[in-house]
Amino acid sequence: MKTKLVRTSPYIIALALGILISSCGKNNKQEVVQPAKVAAQTAVAKIKEQPIVHSFSGKLAAEKQSDLSTRIMGQVNRIYARPGQKVKQGDLLLQIRNQDILAKKAQVEANMVEAETAFESAEKDLKRFESLYKSGSASDKEIDDMRSRYQMAKARLDAVNQMQKEVEESLRYAAIRAPYSGIITGKFIQEGDMANPGMPLLSIENPSQWKVVARIPESDIARLELNDSVKVHFKAADGLELNGVIAEINPSSANTGNQFEAKVLLTDNNKQLYSGMYATVLYAHGSKPLIMVPKTALIQKGQLVGLYAVSQTGNAQLRWVKTGKSYNDSIEILSGLMDGESYIQTSNGKLFDGALVENK
Repeated sequence: MKTKLVRTSPYIIALALGILISSCGKNNKQEVVQPAKVAAQTAVAKIKEQPIVHSFSGKLAAEKQSDLSTRIMGQVNRIYARPGQKVKQGDLLLQIRNQDILAKKAQVEANMVEAETAFESAEKDLKRFESLYKSGSASDKEIDDMRSRYQMAKARLDAVNQMQKEVEESLRYAAIRAPYSGIITGKFIQEGDMANPGMPLLSIENPSQWKVVARIPESDIARLELNDSVKVHFKAADGLELNGVIAEINPSSANTGNQFEAKVLLTDNNKQLYSGMYATVLYAHGSKPLIMVPKTALIQKGQLVGLYAVSQTGNAQLRWVKTGKSYNDSIEILSGLMDGESYIQTSNGKLFDGALVENK
């Protein structure tokens, strides 16, 4: 049996292919997906006159602090204080062996008795001879001798008095006492060691008044003035910020490595402060137009810093920006964000390019 081939018209074939292609195109057509919405808090960048704040690094110290030493040489007999101990004015902190000074004191006391007795005797004799001289019973030589004897006895008594003061002063330097109430901050010698004149033995400070010694660059020293108000920031104390006033300005940098020194007295006191803490002194001087944004609005990827701006269609756009100085919780934007543009401060969801921003 022979199979009969049916010849199909080219027109019919083309029509069938067209219908097939049209049907496939309808099935593959994709639906338009709306971008995800992200709830965010937005703000408008504005150029405003902002005070120019200069920052200087410094170190915290007690306004009243002392290194205690002695003027005598001797062995340390006993140390009564330790670092961190609170002491009151007049408390005995350290005792230097003083047997030789006590022996000298005994000699001076004996000489004092002798000198006082001789002076009293010379004084009585002078008064008696003055009476005799007035009555003509004593010659000029006798009264002159009595007066010379009186002057010699008086000079001897004065000399012994000065020796007694010297001994008492030596005893005072053998017993190191607290010059004021405060806290012991250092011990530089041990019991049994030899103390030498001028060598620091203990250090003490009174933390009732704090100061910050700040280093000022030569480009900023001319801006500072005495009694100007400043802010002092302590990063180590959970970002504590206190008020201060410029109390001293050293106009020479010859001994401070080409940086000038200024002393800032804190007008506030705080128990979170400890001597030696690093501080940042913030000094406002003048103003200039700036765009400021909260630091929380910034994102960082490697060395790049950016933020999300909001387009006219309400979509988030990642912008890389150039930042300037920080002012508390805000930071200066030098480029990348224009005056009048909206940007995102915080968001509830994850931001990405093209996200539809819903202002909360």
